[in-house]
Amino acid sequence: MARGIAAARLPGRRRGEVAFASAGTAAYDGMRAAENAVLVLKEIGIDISRHRARLLTPEMVKDSALVVAMARRHKEEILRIAPGSEEKVIVLGDLDAKRKNPDIEDPVGGDEAIYRCTRDEIADLVMLLFDDMDFRHSGIFSPK
Repeated sequence: MARGIAAARLPGRRRGEVAFASAGTAAYDGMRAAENAVLVLKEIGIDISRHRARLLTPEMVKDSALVVAMARRHKEEILRIAPGSEEKVIVLGDLDAKRKNPDIEDPVGGDEAIYRCTRDEIADLVMLLFDDMDFRHSGIFSPK
């Protein structure tokens, strides 16, 4: 869902500069998006019906400028898969300083209402992601 939302909501000024991909730390290659994910994104005009899961590889992390995890446990797994990538891996929820828990709960197995909540949570955080991307791109951000 996050990739679909981010790609659809990317500000025009960044189109052509940024590409989004999706891969999971426990994905089964080729698996379709959950039916409820497809449904709730379709409600807001985003079509992910052609999405197929991919298992994250070290090469994917290496080739990415930024890797956005949905939960801290995902970030830990990404860093295990791709040691040395700490500067490019973030947890999406960490971008909202008001959140007590940065993790976005996986809605798998939930009903449409749970998927809608997750969709809306991701959509709000994606706007903060775009601000963060602008900051990183501005030259003000300098990784350690």
